[in-house]
Amino acid sequence: MRRNTDLSLRGLQRPELSLAKENAGLAIQQPCDPDCMESSRIKKQLSLIKAMAQLSSSGVTVYDLHKKVHVYTSRNFYELFGYEISENQTEVENEVFDRRVHPEDLKVLAKNGHTAMKYLMSLPPEQRMFYKMVNEYRILSKNEVYIQVMEQHQILEQDVLGNIWLSLGVIDISPNQQALEGVKFQIHNFRTGEFINPVHPNQPEIVPLTIREREILKMISDGKLSKEISWLLSISVHTVNTHRQRILEKLDVNNSIEAIYSARRRGLIG
Repeated sequence: MRRNTDLSLRGLQRPELSLAKENAGLAIQQPCDPDCMESSRIKKQLSLIKAMAQLSSSGVTVYDLHKKVHVYTSRNFYELFGYEISENQTEVENEVFDRRVHPEDLKVLAKNGHTAMKYLMSLPPEQRMFYKMVNEYRILSKNEVYIQVMEQHQILEQDVLGNIWLSLGVIDISPNQQALEGVKFQIHNFRTGEFINPVHPNQPEIVPLTIREREILKMISDGKLSKEISWLLSISVHTVNTHRQRILEKLDVNNSIEAIYSARRRGLIG
């Protein structure tokens, strides 16, 4: 996908020099063992990622935190967002991706990357693999207009010393393009479904959907209409529609498609 804002800490050098220095220490707290750079490990991971990218409409990238470059970027990423692709270029610096990110969002994304790295480095190495960072922000499309995208990052590999080494990024066009906003940011434990408050990490995000609302939203995502849901749950159509309206309000979205997208991202429905 794009420049790894989160785990790659990609844009930190330019917006915040003080953060850059701290991030350098966070990214590699111990000298990198030579074994962590073994080419066979990278080749194995990249072969799997490339196969995944060919089956996906998303933009995909792999970032090497030791070398500070993207060691793989899918062709689909370039085609989606209008970047110029070089067939012979195998390693890409963050600045290449930053060019099309909204300038205001770029600064926020750098801080988000610092926050995510700091939180992950506070966890035991074996637990870090269960987290992903999710950012929504604005990027200049190939049609030269800003669009909202969603980007997810997670750790792909750690070196033998427990330092974060490779991160995987996946970027998609957000379904909500009606009102382009600034950056939205959260850290997600995809093993437990918990969303972490990046400012106060011990306080999980509170998602106020009731069990019945989640049940109805899951049915909506399966393509069922209000009449079908009414019959299956033995409640009135009016009650179903009331639940639907409350779901939109609680998730702060405009329609059912956005609600399904938001709920899946939060792990509320499968």
